[in-house]
Amino acid sequence: MVKKGINSVEQKKPSAGEFGIISRVVYTVVFLVLGFSICRSLFFIDLPFLGYHLIIEIIVALIMGTFGFFLFPLLLSKLKYWVEGLVITAVSKVVSDFWDQQSKRIQQARREKQRMKAEEKSIKEKQEIENAILLDTSVLIDGRILDVVKIGFIDRPLIITQNVINELQKLSDNKSNIKRNRGRMGLDVVKELKKRTSVIIPDIKTKEKDVDKILVDYAKEKKIKLMTLDFNLNKVAKVSGIKVLNINDLINSLKTLLLPGEDFSVKILQQGKEKKQGIGYLPDGTMVIVEDSVDKVGQDVHVKVLKVIQSSAGKIIFGGINGNGKSSSDEKKD
Repeated sequence: MVKKGINSVEQKKPSAGEFGIISRVVYTVVFLVLGFSICRSLFFIDLPFLGYHLIIEIIVALIMGTFGFFLFPLLLSKLKYWVEGLVITAVSKVVSDFWDQQSKRIQQARREKQRMKAEEKSIKEKQEIENAILLDTSVLIDGRILDVVKIGFIDRPLIITQNVINELQKLSDNKSNIKRNRGRMGLDVVKELKKRTSVIIPDIKTKEKDVDKILVDYAKEKKIKLMTLDFNLNKVAKVSGIKVLNINDLINSLKTLLLPGEDFSVKILQQGKEKKQGIGYLPDGTMVIVEDSVDKVGQDVHVKVLKVIQSSAGKIIFGGINGNGKSSSDEKKD
């Protein structure tokens, strides 16, 4: 039982209030002793004050003790709070400065990363645009560009501006059935091109409303080729120093090459402008004008090439049945 009592006393810790009283008592004792020591050492050993130095020592000691009991703890508490505040302020400033520096470094690194990423993207887009071909509305409505891409004749990126797509959308909403069907066909071609090759769709911000003018300015600025079937746009672009591609030129260049003296078979479909002429067509669409064949309409005839003329509409082959006959132009010369 005694041991338990001792253990309970030992385990019981003083409360905050008890600790404060004990501290004040200790401060009082310390300042009492300090008061006696100061009085004895400084004032009354050599020059006792009228023989009452002991009373004075006691008074000074009591004043010092009172100071130690009441004022010193308050001053100590104030000092403690001041030091704590000073330390907290210093630590906060150090931490704040550290995080400010780290934040600036992180932001700077992030900006640098974004800048590099933007530069890489810009360089990549520039390289893509430099090798790309700009398409106008007429090419998309025509639709043959899709076949050219399918067979691999064009493996470059294609540029279709948002202005062109907007123009196709307006056509697809037109009251005219023909224009509406053309607009919808153009939009379908755009959709299929996206599946088969790289298609860039820039949104050109400009006050200009003429789509052709926008395309010419864009092609000139980016120094890229323009593909069009529009006669007027073709002329304006060439005058502006832009390289123009025309699918008709490509198709004409790929048509069957026949030289004077060669022979082939063709079906006469209709009468020509001249009385004796008959007209037929090769599988690639090339027109064949055959002399002395007006009575052969609806029949297959064996034709020998007399001459080949290249026009804006394509190639025209003049021939005669079994090599006989002359072209109308030759007859006029004669």
